[in-house]
Amino acid sequence: DGAKRLGCAVHHTATHLLNAALRKTVGSAVVQAGSLVQAGGLRFDFSSRALTAEQLRTVEALVNRAALDNIEISTLCMSLDEARERGAVAMFTEKYDAASVRVVDMPGVSMELCGGTHLRSTRAVYPFHIKAEGSIGAGTRRIEAVAGVAGAAWLQQQLEYGRATAQTLGVAGGKLSAMNAKAQMLMDKNKALRDEADTWMCAASINAEAIATHTTALGASGVPATIHVLGEFVAGESSSARVVAGRACHLRDIQPASVHVVIQGRAVAVAVNAERLPGVVAAEMLACLLKKIPGKGGGQAALAQGMLKTAVAELAQVVHL
Repeated sequence: DGAKRLGCAVHHTATHLLNAALRKTVGSAVVQAGSLVQAGGLRFDFSSRALTAEQLRTVEALVNRAALDNIEISTLCMSLDEARERGAVAMFTEKYDAASVRVVDMPGVSMELCGGTHLRSTRAVYPFHIKAEGSIGAGTRRIEAVAGVAGAAWLQQQLEYGRATAQTLGVAGGKLSAMNAKAQMLMDKNKALRDEADTWMCAASINAEAIATHTTALGASGVPATIHVLGEFVAGESSSARVVAGRACHLRDIQPASVHVVIQGRAVAVAVNAERLPGVVAAEMLACLLKKIPGKGGGQAALAQGMLKTAVAELAQVVHL
């Protein structure tokens, strides 16, 4: 397939230019740790610290500059020693024939030992764009990029995403600055609403009245515990989890001599006042509870939370504890 072969050649040449740009931007300590070349893109692994946004922009610019310079690419055969003397870059993990190696040369930019397919000149690499950069292990980074026809298609796709986002945000003309401003306004508004919801949730947890309470003993030491069953909370389990935690902490503060277990639906929280009940750990109390009422959860010494397998709606379901 001619198009696929050309796409692979574009991204193989782009890989060499990327390697050279990284070494120029970050330093010669950059060492290639692996690569994948496909018709639709490339992946390049290398040893380095994390790159800054400015460094990534510089690397992109260097590759695109080399592409637009339309540098003629030549392949040379020479001994390994001669290649090294000329400054050719080689993969340390590869084994080479000392008598004869193939060198791909892009004068003034890149010279590497390579046996793969390349372009005749760098022009078709444009436009080059880095899609992602991140860690894949200690001291090893990975760059994913596109170039040439695939790069143009990717950039066109990003423009379409931008237009769709502008339409969703109600921003005329799709200007990035206006889109950013609108997005920031919505984020600020969302945060304000969440803060207001937290305030109401805190009030709800403090004022939540139990439909039933039951005093029992938990754990091997028989620590006194009061179980509070709250009425159903229609806002959902995530909200119930916040309500039971808030209510348990409130009860712990006003009635510190007891372990407090608060249950609402499937949500459960255990709170302990460590000063009044030394040695009693909320997480351990919750674990004891979950042996009798199936569920899962965990926490710290003062507060533990979990979710029961079955919702508790009345006292009869917990009086056996």
